[in-house]
Amino acid sequence: MDLRYGKRYTAVSAGSCEDRYDAVVVGAGPAGIMAALGCARACQRVLLVEAARLPREKSCGGMLNRYSLRALEPFGGVPEDMVLDPRWVHFRYYHMDARVKKATRVRFLNVDRARFDAWLLSLLPANVHVCEATSVADVRQTPREVRVDLRSGCAKRRTVQAAYCIAADGPRATVRERLGLRPFDRYLTVQEYVRIEAGALEPYFDCVYARRLSRDYGIGYLMPKGDIAIVGSIFYPGTRDADRKHQEALDLLRREYPLGPSVKRETWMAAHLRTPADLVAGQGRVLLAGEGGGFLSCTSGEGISFALNSGCMAGRAVARALSDKDREACAALERYECALRPMKRNLAFRMGMFPLINSYMGKNVACLIPTPLVSKVTERL
Repeated sequence: MDLRYGKRYTAVSAGSCEDRYDAVVVGAGPAGIMAALGCARACQRVLLVEAARLPREKSCGGMLNRYSLRALEPFGGVPEDMVLDPRWVHFRYYHMDARVKKATRVRFLNVDRARFDAWLLSLLPANVHVCEATSVADVRQTPREVRVDLRSGCAKRRTVQAAYCIAADGPRATVRERLGLRPFDRYLTVQEYVRIEAGALEPYFDCVYARRLSRDYGIGYLMPKGDIAIVGSIFYPGTRDADRKHQEALDLLRREYPLGPSVKRETWMAAHLRTPADLVAGQGRVLLAGEGGGFLSCTSGEGISFALNSGCMAGRAVARALSDKDREACAALERYECALRPMKRNLAFRMGMFPLINSYMGKNVACLIPTPLVSKVTERL
C-alpha cells in the first residue's frame, strides 16, 4: 500500500481466514471496497477477497466525474496528493478525418489511479478481513447461506460460509458465470504510457475517431497525467493482433500530438453490454456490483462512478438485511434491486443510444451539430 495512507483493515491469508463471515465481498476495486464498507457498518466480520496482489495495478484512465466525487463526499473527498496536473480535464470529441474537435462542459478530476486505489483500501475498518492473491473457484448457495470456495496458488481450496456474497470482480465476472448467467463479450483495451513535456497537452480527455484505422478499432482516447500521457485503444470483441493495431493508432496520434517516448504498455478488457438484460443485480444471496453486474457506461466506457455507487447500494442492502435479522434469502437482493432502478434506466437509455453514436453516420453528425448540443448530449451519456 502507498505509505501515505494508513491501514486499518485486517490482512489474512486464504489458509488463516475464518470459516464463517457475515458477508464475503469478491474484488477489491471501487465497487468491492464500497460494498465492504457498507457491510462493515452492520456486520461483525466481512471478508474481502482480491485475486491480485495489493496494491493492485488497474488499467484505467483515473478520471473522476461528478457522480464519483459525490459518492466519495462522506469520506472527506479525494486527498490532494493524488490529484495530477492538469487538475480538471474536460471531455473533447475529435473526429480526426474531418479535423473537427468538439470540447464539452463534462469534466473530470484527474487522479493517479494507483494512489486512488490505495486510499480506498485505507478506508476499510479492522472488521474487514482482506485476503489478497486469492481467487474464487466456485460459489454455491442454499436458502440459508452462501459457500465460497477460495483458491490461493497451489494451496488446497478453502470454503468460507457467509450470509451474503457481493461479487464485484470486474469484467471477468467469475461469480456471475458461476450463477449460470450469460458471460459478457469483452472489448480489448490497450493503454500506452507516454512521456510528455509539462503543459504540452491541452487539458482535455480526447476521444479520438479515425476511419483510416483498423475496422476492429472502436475508438481511441488520450489524456494528460502530469509528465505522462495515457494513450488508449478500444477494440471490438474478437479482435486479433491488437498490439500491432494499437501501434498503428499510436503512430498516427504521434503525428497529431507532442508525444515523447513510451514508458509501458498494458492490456485489459471491458464488458461489452448489448441489452438491458445484461444488467443483473444478482441471484438469491449473491449480489453483483460494478462491472460484474453490467454497471458501466456502454457509450463512454466510464465505470468508476457506477462501481462506487452500485457498491454502496449493495453494501447498504446487505447491512440492512442483517441489521433487521431478515433471514429471507432475497431480502438484500430486493432492497438492492429497488435502489438500482434509476441506474438501470440510465444505462438502458445509453444502450438504446449506442448503435447511433457508434455508427459512422453518428460520428459524422456529431461534427455538424453545434458544440453546445454535443456537450448536452455528452452529459447524458
